[in-house]
Amino acid sequence: MLWLAVYFPHWLLQYQGYHQGLPRDSELALFERQSSQILIASSVAAKLGVETGQSLATAQALSPSLQLLAYEPSLSQEASHWLCQWSYGYSARVVPPVCPFQQVRQKKPNESPGLTDILLLEVGSMAKVFGGLERLISQYHKTAQGYGLECQFALGENALLAQLGARYRPMFWQAGEPSDDYKPLSQENEPLSQENTRLLQDNEPQGMSVASAYPQGAEIEEVAPEVLAHQAYGQEGLSQEELSQEELVQITLAQIASLPVSVLPLPQHVLQALENMGLTQVKALLTLPLKELGERFGETVLTLLACLKGQLPQVHEFYQVPESYRHKLALLYEVSHLEGLAFPLGRMLGTLSAYLVQRQQAVLALSLTLVFRDLNLAPLRCEIRYPFAEHRADALLKLCRVQLERLTLESPVTSLAIQADTLVALSVQTPHWWQGEGKSDASMRLLSLLEARLGADKVKGLENHSHHLPEQSWQSRSLSQNRLDAQGRKGASQDAMVSGSNLCAEPRASYQGKTRALSEEATLFTDLFHGLCDGRIRPNWLLRQPEPIAQESVSLLKGPERLHSPWSASPPRDYYLARRHHGGLCWVFRTPEGLFLQGWFG
Repeated sequence: MLWLAVYFPHWLLQYQGYHQGLPRDSELALFERQSSQILIASSVAAKLGVETGQSLATAQALSPSLQLLAYEPSLSQEASHWLCQWSYGYSARVVPPVCPFQQVRQKKPNESPGLTDILLLEVGSMAKVFGGLERLISQYHKTAQGYGLECQFALGENALLAQLGARYRPMFWQAGEPSDDYKPLSQENEPLSQENTRLLQDNEPQGMSVASAYPQGAEIEEVAPEVLAHQAYGQEGLSQEELSQEELVQITLAQIASLPVSVLPLPQHVLQALENMGLTQVKALLTLPLKELGERFGETVLTLLACLKGQLPQVHEFYQVPESYRHKLALLYEVSHLEGLAFPLGRMLGTLSAYLVQRQQAVLALSLTLVFRDLNLAPLRCEIRYPFAEHRADALLKLCRVQLERLTLESPVTSLAIQADTLVALSVQTPHWWQGEGKSDASMRLLSLLEARLGADKVKGLENHSHHLPEQSWQSRSLSQNRLDAQGRKGASQDAMVSGSNLCAEPRASYQGKTRALSEEATLFTDLFHGLCDGRIRPNWLLRQPEPIAQESVSLLKGPERLHSPWSASPPRDYYLARRHHGGLCWVFRTPEGLFLQGWFG
């Protein structure tokens, strides 16, 4: 397997910054409630002197405009799920990043720590899909920039080497330039993050210089990341030549050998023992006999060296896309008006839209939960309905805002969550008249908007109902239920088609549909005329209950046609096609009680 390792140094902060709508140059810091100490600071705050381990008072004195975010285990889970979710569009094998703060809490004594803040993608099988690895990495980098994420890359067939390379020996990728600027790093000039720069400067021999990870003053273009993640490839600015996997230089063990031993994922007591023996670099560890290393340091060191050399396979736990969607966001501020929820809710629905596009699904309803500052108040839960199944971010937000207009906030909102369980297959409507009788996109949006404003009980559709009496042969039904039934029928028909020949199924269906529509249009008026004459055509509009009508007001044109109802319900009815003297074709029937109007032809 060929692995792409992506190191996100500030992914927890940037996850919050993106969903909260904070400027990218904001001074942010994550702190622990129990110790009231800084866990990590953004690049801007770090330049002002804010560091890990500082007290909150010291950090705020150094940076008066510092925004403090409390760390919660749920934050790392939500952020990791978010990273994996949009990365899933680039590879089906995604290994989630490990949160360093969660690892410290869960680590057992003498347990080897893992490499944190690094996401793994298996990209060897995706190279042809994207037209080359270079395009894949370039597109991934642009999407990450759209989310406001800083990242570093490394490529290799050894996952552990790629992880170490992404953090300490990353490739240089200049944003916004043609793809031939993607270069492997020489050992004389290797860009690193500030934390890793300090680490290597403290451990490397004199004479070796370390540069910054990204060019100073680099501007990031504001592009919707949901669009970037699903754009067509081969954009302007990218090389149109397909590159083989061998043309991209992969990280090697020789590049990792010059790193200090302290960067290896080993228990602290083992690292201390290695340092006491004078083993300060990885290359010194590689030259020692394995037998002596095992006797002195145990199996942990031998296992790590075998993984570095590719002699021992590594076990990874891949990200699994959940069957239902859940997303919770704690707000950095209290919101007293519904309009204040529009921006964070829009970002959350944008993420939901990307999830739906990946799975080729749409949502019929989602549950929105608002948590108030006053904990004595129960969280407000409301169901947002999309009767024709929606997957676009703008349409999801529009109907959500319309339905929220009817609500009143009893207290300021501190967090919100969305949950989508009612998912159906994505059905893209086509404007071609020969490809079916489905509603147009504009009409479906109008009906959805009417239902959102008036309520689900005010806007309904009609469906057939098996009954002898015409006035009881139809019933009203909610639009969402009609959609579910239609999806079920579509799924059943698709299953039946699969059992037959699938060769050229879509082009043949389109061609046959077009031919059939042309034929039907040519014979439409003939069929209508004969249908009216022999009684096969039924009226478009049926009255809720038959109404008495005077014999003198209509002229009977065709009939009678007897319809039998159950013997206990009503006597037989003789139906006629009639023309009213004031205009219009109607459907009437005669019983011993007189003449009754049943419906109108439209």
